[in-house]
Amino acid sequence: MILVQRYFFRQMLWPFITAVSALAGLALLTQSLSNVDLVSGHSQTALTFLKVTLLALPQLTALLVPIALFIALLSGMNRLSADSEFVIASASGMSRLAVLLPLIRLAVYVIIFNLAINLFVQPLAYREMRRSLHDLRSDAAASLITPGAFTEIGAGVTLYARERGRDGRMQDVLIHDTRVANEPITITAREGFIVRSSTQSSMVLADGNRQQIDAAGELGYVTFDRTEFDLGEFVGPIDAMFFKESDRFLHELIWPDASTIARSGGPERAWAEAHYRLSSPLYNLAFVLIAAAVFLAGDYSRLGYGRRVMVAVGLGLALRLTGFAAQSASAADSSANIAQYLIPLFGSLVALGVIYWPTRVRPRRLSAARG
Repeated sequence: MILVQRYFFRQMLWPFITAVSALAGLALLTQSLSNVDLVSGHSQTALTFLKVTLLALPQLTALLVPIALFIALLSGMNRLSADSEFVIASASGMSRLAVLLPLIRLAVYVIIFNLAINLFVQPLAYREMRRSLHDLRSDAAASLITPGAFTEIGAGVTLYARERGRDGRMQDVLIHDTRVANEPITITAREGFIVRSSTQSSMVLADGNRQQIDAAGELGYVTFDRTEFDLGEFVGPIDAMFFKESDRFLHELIWPDASTIARSGGPERAWAEAHYRLSSPLYNLAFVLIAAAVFLAGDYSRLGYGRRVMVAVGLGLALRLTGFAAQSASAADSSANIAQYLIPLFGSLVALGVIYWPTRVRPRRLSAARG
């Protein structure tokens, strides 16, 4: 690139970085609100909350990158146009293609960045997030027990634990069971922990005693080294963990396994996700060319480009919504996957046609006016 092209590239790059950072921060804030229950409902630390929230960031970033690039191009090119720098570049002999090259170069870099997130970073992050959420939801002690407080885990059953360690083990446990009328049971133990499997859930208690009043009104007292208290009425069996389409790598989506096909009723959803991962970065090029058409197509306007910007924003929004509709249609009919590529390519070609159309028709209009 010549010096002025490098200048144009830098003038677009920094607004893009700023826009990506701002939109990612906003998305992170929105995502964090949906994860508040990790702290309140599962008694997790702020570090766990931050980890799960950050793991969702790659997918949100990949979705927002084309929008951020569109905003950056409109902002940067509007500033350059207001300073008449495009007019000066054109007067010095630069063609429209020479002005477009640094913008297209930025679009190519962003496409590669977006593609890397879609194909590698997002599945890695989402797999780890899925494992973390599964471990949290499988931790029955975190959802049932509030350390230092009496908790009614079900009708007639109250549970208390003085404290709970990070490994899920509870100290100084008390269980009071009044489900059987006139035969209350009280169990105390030095230590306890919850064991869950795919078929049952129970609390294992160690070094304690069991006190029960029978139907005759007599107190029975038994000590034990180890016993179990059935939690089947209050805690379901542990759910099996499986990866969704958003968690899988590209080869797993193109060649889905039998479990994926059985769960989704066919391979169409996996194929739609695969083609979306490959096609969505093309919107970066389409949005760059649409933004460039606002300022490079037609004659220079001293009154500003507000109306053109609003039209470009509307067209860009319509283009992206059409892409989402094509993705949704592809999940039901795999033949619609081609549309996921054609929509951004069509937008790019139309924008290029708008940019170069005035240079072809202006001489004919001038000659017709003179004649």
